[in-house]
Amino acid sequence: MILDPILPSLLTDGLLPPEAAYMARTDLHQTRMLGYTPDLLDSVTALLLGVINGRSAVRHEAGVTPPALDLMRRAGLAVEEETLVYRTPEEAWRLADGLADAGKRFFWPYPAPEGRFPNTAHLVPVETWRSLNAKASLADLVPPEHLAPRQILSHQALADFEPTAPVYLKSAGDLATGWGFAVRFCPDRESFLEARDWMAERHEYVPAVIVEEAMEVERCWCASLGIVDAGATCFGGAEQLFASPGHQSGSLIDPGWALPEEGRRLAERVGEAARRRGFRGLAGLDIGRTRDGRLIVFDPNFRFNSSTTQVLFHDSAAARSGLPVSLSFQVQATSPFDALVGRLHGPVAEGWFIPTRAFDAGKCPAREGRHIITGFVLAPDRQAAEWAGQQLAVRLLES
Repeated sequence: MILDPILPSLLTDGLLPPEAAYMARTDLHQTRMLGYTPDLLDSVTALLLGVINGRSAVRHEAGVTPPALDLMRRAGLAVEEETLVYRTPEEAWRLADGLADAGKRFFWPYPAPEGRFPNTAHLVPVETWRSLNAKASLADLVPPEHLAPRQILSHQALADFEPTAPVYLKSAGDLATGWGFAVRFCPDRESFLEARDWMAERHEYVPAVIVEEAMEVERCWCASLGIVDAGATCFGGAEQLFASPGHQSGSLIDPGWALPEEGRRLAERVGEAARRRGFRGLAGLDIGRTRDGRLIVFDPNFRFNSSTTQVLFHDSAAARSGLPVSLSFQVQATSPFDALVGRLHGPVAEGWFIPTRAFDAGKCPAREGRHIITGFVLAPDRQAAEWAGQQLAVRLLES
């Protein structure tokens, strides 16, 4: 059974310029402040299926197998891109070289290996990308009333600093960061000293440290943006769920707690500032609402985010299913891949699960037999969404 199509809330032309090409393959040196493992270098290339229709993409074969693409089709996701499939890093580079020669320009979540491509081959020059994503540069983009109190200290100054209230320590460098890897919550002096030592041990990559006041936040969203020549458009946002302060565990979209309209306007204002500095493509901003109602921008994410695809397809999928709440989903399972995908046919046909990635570990030895299933579940409310996600995980983890 194939369901009616689900459509993104913003089409590709509002997300990316025509010459954009998805080339996410990089190396561990570029991701050294992310905690990346070798398998992620290939599995990241399977993201954004159905999002970048009409554009080109270099993808590992494990993410675009016939069973994976058939699963997307069953869910009503149209994948209509120029897909170039690789098996080895060398093949990925060769395919990318061909795209560059044809005038395509690459976008990615994290930069390509240094010197591998000329800057003209990138949609956003690497120096511009690093500047915009550097947490220390946030004040260059965000109005001061929407920033948490913060100061940037050298390691020497940090050694003499004594917090008088809970703070966050964040890397002030321009290397790629994410997943909360370079963020440490310090509710007391002991945790502050541990975080200070962690930053000091990485002084080669962390030239200075941001000390940011830990504000009391009621809700936090990742606001999603498409930035093209015509302007910056916020196409929605997902509430961020946290396993611990500063470390996200998932994304939830609930119309009862949607990103407020003033949050959208703030995101577009910041996105417009980035557009004027040369950024084009998908982006996100972490925006929190404090208990006194202020909107605070905590982090710049001038790249696509883990919630990007969920935000784009939530409205259409919710309208089709009649289920208004969606919750991100990911599981790693070791059952035979075809059987694993087969277990998803029922939830997909019933309209309450939307797959966004099905990565076959059998075709990627670095995964060591652990397939990846990514997507989002839909349900009447938050509690039901959590239950649906748990039950689906149990189903997929059965031997």
